[in-house]
Formats: sequence, C-alpha cells, structure tokens
Amino acid sequence: MNKEFFLKNLEENKYLVETRFKDYFDKNYSLAEPLFYALDAGKRIRANLYFETLKMLGKEITSLDIDYALALEMIHAYSLVHDDLPAMDDDDMRRGKPSLHIKFGEDKAILVGDALLNEAASIILSLATSNSLYAKAGKYLFDHTGYKGMIEGQDLDLRRPKTYDKDYLLNVYDKKTSDLFKASIISAAIVSDASNEELEFLESYAYNLGLAYQIQDDLLEDTYIDELNILNIIKEAGAIDLLDDINEEAKKSIYKFNDNDFLLFLVDYLSVRKK
Repeated sequence: MNKEFFLKNLEENKYLVETRFKDYFDKNYSLAEPLFYALDAGKRIRANLYFETLKMLGKEITSLDIDYALALEMIHAYSLVHDDLPAMDDDDMRRGKPSLHIKFGEDKAILVGDALLNEAASIILSLATSNSLYAKAGKYLFDHTGYKGMIEGQDLDLRRPKTYDKDYLLNVYDKKTSDLFKASIISAAIVSDASNEELEFLESYAYNLGLAYQIQDDLLEDTYIDELNILNIIKEAGAIDLLDDINEEAKKSIYKFNDNDFLLFLVDYLSVRKK
C-alpha cells in the first residue's frame, strides 16, 4: 500500500464517523455546542482501526459498525476532555485550539465528558439488541476503558513516583493508550467472529501499536522532565531503538493476515508524526 492510498482510506473512514456524529446530537440541548467541539477533531485513529480490522477480516462495514466506531471516538474524546482539566493534566491547548474547559468552563468540560461516556454506552446497548456479538464487543470495550484499564492508566500517570523504570512507564502506556487501541481492534474482530488465535495476534498488534504511539509522543516533547517520558529513563538513541523493536513486534503480529496493508502501513505512519 502506498502513502496516497493509505491516506485516502484514512479520510474515507474518518468521513463515515464524522458524517454520523454531526447528525447525532440534538442541537436544541444546552450541551450541544461543547459536545460538537469535543468531537470535532483528530484523525479518528480508533475508528480507522475498527473499520480496517473489519475489512481485513472480510466483514462488510454496516450502519451498526459506523455507530460502534462513533462510540469509540466518544470514549476517546471524553478521556481527552477530562485529562485536560486542571485537576488532571492541566492542559490549556488540545490539537492547536483551546481545551474544552478553557473555551466553555470546567463545569461544562466535566458534564461533556460524562455525557460522551454515557452516549457511548447507550450506543453499545442499542447495538447489542440487534446483534449479540456487539454486546460481547462492548463488554471488551468497557473492560479496557474502565478502572482496570484506561482510567487506571491515567491514575498511575498522575500518581507516578519521582523515579520510575521502563516497566512502570510501559504499563501506564499500555493502559492509557494500548487498551483503547485493543478495544477498537478486538471489538471489530469479535463482531467479525474471529478465532481465538486471531484475537491473540490482534491484541498483540494493538498493544505494541499503543506503546509505539506513546513513545513517539515522548520523542516529540520539548519539555519532559516533570512528565512521564521514556527520555527520563533512557537516552534518545535507545528510545528510538526501542520504538523500532516495538514497531517490528506490531508488524509481526499481523503478518499472517490477508489484506493487512493498511494496518502494517499505520505502524510506520504513527511513528513519523511531527510536532
């Protein structure tokens, strides 16, 4: 797969989700504007992971899958809105524009995060009534974004010790980022009725992809002394070597699948991101 074709797929998948979410919220409600603001950004990597896993496993994308991908993006968006709050990471900017709490206030940011998480659950429950596989996928999703997964990752990051080792850092990155990548990919595999062996390989891919994503973020940081960052543990050359090793592990995990070009290309694409 060449870069042009990859980017075309990326945009087509993004369009499916964005077309859906722009019709989702009732504009007559008070939180409509900040809800749109929270969701109206990003490359839709998690939705892309879901859609492209479906394609790789030979499943046609249906309206149910578009809704499931929207739920994934809602969960991702809620986590960012809450992470940016002063009590959490205290970030004033997100993707080149003011964080939601800066634009609308902390009270709105808390409510918007809560609303996005609840709407995601509502979508999954509706899908589950149509097909029990979506219920199973949803269980996996919420298990990996709850207190044992993504939320614990944020807690471990906020309460990290003054000195930490690579195992601690990678555990946080697994929970904060890999777990939602896993949920995106494994959910697609579940609704595609994948085998246990396929699920194992895909989970390995998602795990390594998430670690690589975070390490690349670390390498792009200008200031990181007071942050959880691989460069506080090892030198830049060692971090780049580690990134290369993790990327290779991600690719190895899906070599056996047919039509894996997009997911293979994505590994390198996420590791060449710029500031």
